[in-house]
Amino acid sequence: MRAPYALAVCLFLLMIGVSRGQQNQPQKGGQSTQTTTPSTGEAPAQVPHQFVISPEEKARKNPVAFTEESVERGKKLFATQCAMCHGKNGDGKGDLVEIMHISPPDFTKPETFSKRTDGELFAIINTGSATMPGEAKRLKENQTWDLVNFLRTLEGKKPAKASGAEAAAAPQ
Repeated sequence: MRAPYALAVCLFLLMIGVSRGQQNQPQKGGQSTQTTTPSTGEAPAQVPHQFVISPEEKARKNPVAFTEESVERGKKLFATQCAMCHGKNGDGKGDLVEIMHISPPDFTKPETFSKRTDGELFAIINTGSATMPGEAKRLKENQTWDLVNFLRTLEGKKPAKASGAEAAAAPQ
């Protein structure tokens, strides 16, 4: 009777040890899973995502007009697909940040996107990273471009008003 209990306790302790060991290992992509630095108690420096983006992807032009309608569609997608990590305001303070030990960028700071082309943002959203799933299989191309347009508003850019015909023809 004691042997099954002893085995269960040993397995439980082994799982705890493995779990703690994994918490102290760096994740792929260079981000640490630690929430504090052991010696100082401060949050560790986050390594930004490293993306390999081809010159063709970087130069790719956004075929979706930067209009209020496109931005509104992108905003809805962001709320359902991105906000849980990136925050409902795009400030990097989503509900899953602490749980997943991640540090998404603050999209409300203009410098976050200032050196990124629309093509780069499109590629990043589609490809993802070690801590962010790619959306290429889940979103249609025009939806990803709508997201790009919405992200541009977070950095302070103002979309154009769409013509009546464009608003009526906009895909839902």
